[in-house]
Amino acid sequence: MDTIQKEKLIQMIAEVLEVEIEDIKDDTDLVEELDADSMMALEILAGIEKEFQIKIPEEELQKFTSLNNIISVIEENSKEGVL
Repeated sequence: MDTIQKEKLIQMIAEVLEVEIEDIKDDTDLVEELDADSMMALEILAGIEKEFQIKIPEEELQKFTSLNNIISVIEENSKEGVL
């Protein structure tokens, strides 16, 4: 994932969680530290599918616990393997 894509992802997560972009670091626990819930995770998933034009199975939502984990899920589910 390149820098521009990562910045878009961070912005998307920040908007859904209603937090500042600066609050989201690579290993920030989105649930414990930023109070993300399952509905927010679904909203992030939908945004990712639209932005990156990939399909991610809902079972992957349990992995949406940090920025690094979300990036891994995106890369695993992208057609090319690497964005």
